[in-house]
Amino acid sequence: MKKFLCAFLFVAVMCSVCNASEKNAVNAGTLTYLGTTESEFQEGLDDLRKALSPLIPADDSEIMNDDSLEGFFMDIVKTRRVIHFYDNLLSMQMALRSARLDEIALPEAVGMYLVSNNPKYEIIFSLNMMPSMISFGFKQGNTALQKEFNAAIASMKKDGTLARLERKYIDEFSDKHERIKFQSFDGADVVKVAVTGDLPPIDFIASDGTPTGYNTAILSEIGKRIKKNIRLISVDTGGRSAALVSERADVIFWYRNTEGLNVPAKAKGNNLKNVMKDTSEGIIFSDPYYEWDTDLVIGIAR
Repeated sequence: MKKFLCAFLFVAVMCSVCNASEKNAVNAGTLTYLGTTESEFQEGLDDLRKALSPLIPADDSEIMNDDSLEGFFMDIVKTRRVIHFYDNLLSMQMALRSARLDEIALPEAVGMYLVSNNPKYEIIFSLNMMPSMISFGFKQGNTALQKEFNAAIASMKKDGTLARLERKYIDEFSDKHERIKFQSFDGADVVKVAVTGDLPPIDFIASDGTPTGYNTAILSEIGKRIKKNIRLISVDTGGRSAALVSERADVIFWYRNTEGLNVPAKAKGNNLKNVMKDTSEGIIFSDPYYEWDTDLVIGIAR
């Protein structure tokens, strides 16, 4: 009995120490990265936190010479983030609303859209050192379709179509979700494209189930230019790779070809940059057609 009590007290003390060390931890959500696991992502973030810690002044009033250590990097030293992956935006928002998550991270355009449509949402901070982009993904070996999409993207850049659609569907987005028409080509090949609806207004599905927004408009234009019939199918963010590998889809989008955070040069020895890649084996990519430099971290005003 004495040994049992000693063991129990030891565990209790250790638990109290663990809880104390996690006192400032917050639960943070992000849409699933295909090229890493939740635990690998967590390890990379903890590693970066450890590398940054010696660089942050103990006195907040002290003026720092390195502006790159402000904002997000200052915050992650003070507050440990426990990362949770979500396969779709709806489940991640539900977790935020029910307080299972304290914050969620999303591209700037998506964050601004959510905040403008949800009075309780608030921007906690901007993560402006994370260049990312969206490309189309194809099953490895499907270089013919990849080249056709690349040619269409290049022509859309050249004639201003990409910029025009970006202004209309992202910069000036409204809740008037128009049905985007796809031209039909008799006897032409059908190209099945997986959409998620998890990045409104970029990758967007209206409440009636109709895909609309920027990506859908881009695909309508590409269909016209390559003279093939585009057919949209719906998948979760976490199911993109499986849809492509199983040939349920010929093309996926919302592939973040990110090189990870541009961490301060002084914070050496961290591997977060290496695990923040949303890629998967057996997939090749088109040229990017939308890019952003800033992610927003969003919480709920409670």
